[in-house]
This record gives sequence, structure tokens and C-alpha cells, in this order.
Amino acid sequence: MKKEISLIVTIYNRLEYARNIILCLLKQNIGVKELIFADDGSSEVLKDYIEDLIPKCKFKIKHVYQEDRGFRLAKSRNNGVRVSEGDWLVFLDQDIIFGKNFVKEIINNLEENKFLMAKAYMSNEEERIKIQKKIEKNDEYPSIIAALTDVEKLENIEKVFKKDKFRSFLHKIKFKTRGAKIVGLFSVVSKKDFLKINGFDEKYEGWGKEDDDLGNRLFKAGIESQPIKFSEDMIHMYHPFDPTKKVSANEEYYRKRKKEISRKNYRCEYGVETPLGEEEILYEKLN
Repeated sequence: MKKEISLIVTIYNRLEYARNIILCLLKQNIGVKELIFADDGSSEVLKDYIEDLIPKCKFKIKHVYQEDRGFRLAKSRNNGVRVSEGDWLVFLDQDIIFGKNFVKEIINNLEENKFLMAKAYMSNEEERIKIQKKIEKNDEYPSIIAALTDVEKLENIEKVFKKDKFRSFLHKIKFKTRGAKIVGLFSVVSKKDFLKINGFDEKYEGWGKEDDDLGNRLFKAGIESQPIKFSEDMIHMYHPFDPTKKVSANEEYYRKRKKEISRKNYRCEYGVETPLGEEEILYEKLN
């Protein structure tokens, strides 16, 4: 059976990174069904950055936009799912780039009742500048990987992958209450399983904990974690640290929900099927 991928990329300004995502997708050995930009209220205009690339894309491109009312990642991602057509959902941050086997390796790792996660190389400012120049020159990904200078960081991705695999195994044999933790920058889940738990909890407003909560509810719904290691590591494009993200705004709500979530209670009240609020969400097909 064909596995169709909806790639949902959360964006908020810095839209040159949205362009990078398309350039990476154009080099894939296997394509996605659609690319959905889930916009959390950018003041920049998406088309200004990607319009020349749209005619080159064989996959659908969609843009779903909510008003800027502060950090609302959970609602933004749910907006993307609401307009999606694929049976598998890949959630990706806008500042990630990836090699040509990215989609192929995701598809090869898909299994029923499992969700995927993976780590990325966190570039520094000097590396980001070099990488961006290589992307703009349309260099191949191995050349981009060669611009990375911290060998220890690269080796650590492998170490963390092995630890995550072991933790997921311990959860599978019921030695741990949860498996490897979802990392917000990349995760994959079947639409069926996402709808089962009612998606992201839209009461998470402000930075932090929406991904942990999603993972907690997936585990209680009987969906296992499966860490993966790409043959060419994803790279996170450096940007200055946001001091407002030092402490989660949702810590108290997260602790409350963690106690409530169980094998009989894993759906959130306000999620993908039951949106929080009645605001207008703008949706446009770009090709």
C-alpha cells in the first residue's frame, strides 16, 4: 500500500527557511504528497520567498494562516492537519534542512501504531552562514554536511539515537512508563493515531511542553515510539536564543495534564477535531 506523506512545516517569519525546505524537497529520491506551511501569524509574505520555486514542485503546496496572538504552535500544527490529505503526518520546524533520502528513509521506517522521532545537528552561527551560501548555490547535501565542524556533536546524534532506542525497548517491555521523548523539531505519526488522541492540545499557548504532552497521550493510547537515524543528519539552522523560551509558560498545565492522562483518558479537550476558539483561519492552495 502506498504511504502518502503530508509534510507540515510550522513557520513564523524568517521565511528564507521556508525556501530552504522546498529546495531540499526538490532533491528527494521519493516525493511527498504535499507540503503544508502552518503559519503562526508571520508578518512576512510567504509567496515573496518561494514564488519562483512553486512551478518546479510536483507536490501540492498549501498555506494555512492564523493571526499572531503570541506563540500558538499547537493550534498552528492542528491547522495544518485539518487541510492535509496524506495518511502520514511529518511535523518539521522551519529551520531544519535535510538530505535527498529524507522522505525515502521516513517511509522505510513507518509502521502501524508507532511514531517516529529523530535528532538534528545544531549548527552555530558561522556554520549557518556557510550552509546558507551552499544552499543558495544549489550544492549537494554531502557538501553541506562537510561544512559542519563539531565532530563531537555529530557523534552525539548517534549516541542519543542508541539511548532512545533502548528507552523505547524498555517501554515496549513495560519497564518504563514512556519511551523516547518526542523532539519538537521533527516527528512523524499516522493521521489515524493523531486523530485518535485529538491531535495537539490547543490549550498550550506560549512556548513549551506541547510536544511532551502529545507524546504522553500517544503512549497512553498504545502507540510506541521509534527513534530513527538518517543516513545524512538533519541540520538545524542557527538562530539567536529567544530568552522568553528559557522557562515554559505551560509548566503548571503540563503537570496537571500529565496526572490526568491515562489509558482511558488520552484525548485532549481542545484539539484537531475540537478547535479552541472561533477565529478565522486563512487557507490557500499555492499550486
